[in-house]
Amino acid sequence: MLLNLLLWACDKPILDSSSPEPVEESPIWWDECSYNGGDHICDLSLPTADGGFDNIYSHYGEVIVVDVSAMWCGPCQEAAWNSNSIKVTSGGVTWITVLIEDLEGNVPDQEDGETWGNYFGIWHNEILLGSNDNRDPNGITGFANTGWPYFLILDRDLRIRIVQQGWNKQEILRYIEELKSE
Repeated sequence: MLLNLLLWACDKPILDSSSPEPVEESPIWWDECSYNGGDHICDLSLPTADGGFDNIYSHYGEVIVVDVSAMWCGPCQEAAWNSNSIKVTSGGVTWITVLIEDLEGNVPDQEDGETWGNYFGIWHNEILLGSNDNRDPNGITGFANTGWPYFLILDRDLRIRIVQQGWNKQEILRYIEELKSE
């Protein structure tokens, strides 16, 4: 299972007949991408907690909050509790959680994602199952987080406009409103 998750994150999935198919590659593509502020985000095709796949580029045209979290992290749990109210308050922002670690610090599996979604009332297709070694198809590795949670807030052109370490609801709401008004 760990090998499959790592390979899915590398966009080179190993699939058996019971595995869901990954999302088709988006027609949107930039020659250069990264997980750094100011750059276009690299596309990731990752398994979701509902057993499917999602990729970041399929949300082109939307303001997106990418919440990189660990299940054991208290501030990450606080962010999860607030994600639905932020989506409602901000009028339709897309909130995607990328779970990096389960309660024991291991790569999360579908059951972990389902548990997270059920507990915090988050749709399972909004929870992506990643690892600390996420890679885009160009081989760029990982999110540069040094603390939990870690947020990337993307404009409608999938450019990383805000990088925020730690949980601050008011700041996230302010950033979302700024991007929506552009």
